[in-house]
Amino acid sequence: MTDRRRDRGIALAAAVFALVLLAALLAGLWFGAFQEYRAGMNVVRDRRAFDAAEAGLDATLAGWHAGALNRLAVSDSAMFSGLLDGGTAEYSGLVQRLGPWLFLIRSTGLDASGSSRRTLGVVARLVPLRLRVKAALVASGPVRIDAGAQVDALVADTGGACAGPSPAAGVVLGDAADLVMSGCTAGSCLRGNPAWSVDTALRNSPVPLLGEGGWTSLMSVADTLGYGNVPSSASPVWYAPGDYSPPLETGAGPVVLLVRGDLVMETGVRLSGLAVVRGRLIMRGAGGSFVGSVLAGGAELSALSGSQAGLVHSPCAVERALLAAAPAKPLTERSWTALY
Repeated sequence: MTDRRRDRGIALAAAVFALVLLAALLAGLWFGAFQEYRAGMNVVRDRRAFDAAEAGLDATLAGWHAGALNRLAVSDSAMFSGLLDGGTAEYSGLVQRLGPWLFLIRSTGLDASGSSRRTLGVVARLVPLRLRVKAALVASGPVRIDAGAQVDALVADTGGACAGPSPAAGVVLGDAADLVMSGCTAGSCLRGNPAWSVDTALRNSPVPLLGEGGWTSLMSVADTLGYGNVPSSASPVWYAPGDYSPPLETGAGPVVLLVRGDLVMETGVRLSGLAVVRGRLIMRGAGGSFVGSVLAGGAELSALSGSQAGLVHSPCAVERALLAAAPAKPLTERSWTALY
């Protein structure tokens, strides 16, 4: 006969044991779920940091500030920073110049909690507009040169590697009948090798040699000029929506000047680089000069008695201006890499 006194309380012990097992099972499930949640959040934070770092690279390349970045000396750097939409993450970094054409862009992304950080880097190269101007002046319309003015493509250029093709013409026109010299001859007020030449492709061209595509490309990075002023920013590409008369104190380095109307250079004004003028280049007065090349719809060059206005061909000035205005593009093979 079974002794029931020995079985007393077994149900309670079994129930307690079952509850302990159930609690342990639930705790294990909760711990596993919590670990999965933490791992998932870590992935989310890491992804936000990665996306922020990549956004920093993209924003810097898309908004490339040629006026500041292209003027950095080799090994110098510039900082940048920004926030992602919604404030989920932020980025900061620097652009360092590695050489005349190459830049290293390093961007660090940090998620909003501050617990995840990613750094990416990309090597980018300047891609200037490819344009070889083999003349001091390229015109699609009439060109008049009066005594006291001079167009010179025989002045020795400097810069070694940037020296342009030789020989260079003084003026290239769409029609020989468009050239008029008053009170002077080729060799005195017009110098080049040859002094002038004809390219029938220039006839009726609104932007000689450059084309609408080149004009649009430069316009995308240009700063609009106010009347009689230079841009307040350091942009090397200036755009004048109408006629433009540079002020006497225009002490800028090589620039790309885009003028939808006439470019009027009065006494003492000096510029260098590349000018693209849909209207006419008008130079008059004493000492006014442009060093580089001008592409224009026409030109009128004159000077006061005993003075001189001049246009001097300089491939180096043109190349420096185009390089200063060039955007940067990432190298094609694996454009970015994770640094840490």
